[in-house]
Amino acid sequence: MTVSILCTGDTQLGKAFGTLGASAGDFRNQLFETFKRVMNDAKDYDLVLVAGDVFDREGTPTSLIEAAADVFAACKTPTVVLAGNHDSLKSGIPQVLKAALERRKADHVFVPLQREPLPFPKLGLTVYPVPLLNKGDISNQYAWIPERSTDDGLRVALMHGGLDTLPDGTIPADVASKKDLDLVVCGDQHGPSQGNEDASVLFNLEASIQRRLVYPMAPEAQHINQGFVGAYTNVSLAENGELEALTRVEVGELRFLNSTVAFDAETDVSLALEQVLSPVTDRPPNLTSIRLILVGELTSEDAELLDLEIAKLKSIWPLFEVFNQTTVVLNGDENTVQMDDPVLRTLLAKANEVGVDEHILKRAIELYRVNKGRWV
Repeated sequence: MTVSILCTGDTQLGKAFGTLGASAGDFRNQLFETFKRVMNDAKDYDLVLVAGDVFDREGTPTSLIEAAADVFAACKTPTVVLAGNHDSLKSGIPQVLKAALERRKADHVFVPLQREPLPFPKLGLTVYPVPLLNKGDISNQYAWIPERSTDDGLRVALMHGGLDTLPDGTIPADVASKKDLDLVVCGDQHGPSQGNEDASVLFNLEASIQRRLVYPMAPEAQHINQGFVGAYTNVSLAENGELEALTRVEVGELRFLNSTVAFDAETDVSLALEQVLSPVTDRPPNLTSIRLILVGELTSEDAELLDLEIAKLKSIWPLFEVFNQTTVVLNGDENTVQMDDPVLRTLLAKANEVGVDEHILKRAIELYRVNKGRWV
């Protein structure tokens, strides 16, 4: 018998998205819609493991917990919902969710309030859930797990935290072998920051298979430095403990693009912007946050074109931000201002510190270029 497990976590329902202004509500609503999609997909699995942080903050309103309980109850697949650091036992959220599920007679959804084995005899499997006690819980998450017995079947731990190879991480990368576990599903780490899971120590699937520990990824990216597409992870675990399949299923609709565009005298401004924006070209503008850092050198003609292109993009994308622009306007070879010019560096640093308007900064750079030759 092979057990199919949908692994997810870090849904962060109710996240404020405080830096996104009027668009925050759209992003927050999308978190819930994606959560519903994941739980709808779960009907095709034998078991769902939610590795913590269903909710984003300890002050989550009861109405949102009740709404999440409706979604969990509607999916009839056995589900284990772990308390993470954002919705720890101390927050009271797991207790409220458990009570809400009991009122809905959703006895197929388990919200562990203590660290003890949770057997699923029909699946030939035992889950070892590790609910976090509080937001800063650094207690040993694995010492309590008992030695293997004949009644355990497949042994799957459900944890939340960083590996001990990370700063402040407490979970050994080899915890599966330490505790004779067939699989460890671990929340807390949302996804590879640059979107390349193959290059990530945590999210590379081959590495995950070798250590028998998987971070399922968050269903949605949630920050400007999270360039991945939200997903959940599909695990097929054979009766003998072999990992027959470990795959990602992309479900994320939110996009965050944080890129640097470097210009020089040969750069095609329009093409450079088009290329850097290509990952989000077909995405809904209200669900996309873009930050561009512009650096390098431009002719005065290209600088004007860049201003026009930026204005056009800002009219399309409500969350389009040009951050730390340090492009320098060149008019021929004379009096060229180089980016290693100490005066220019000081000017740009001060401008960024006090938040000088882009047009004022551009004029200041132009005046410096014009007068530099007179000062020498």
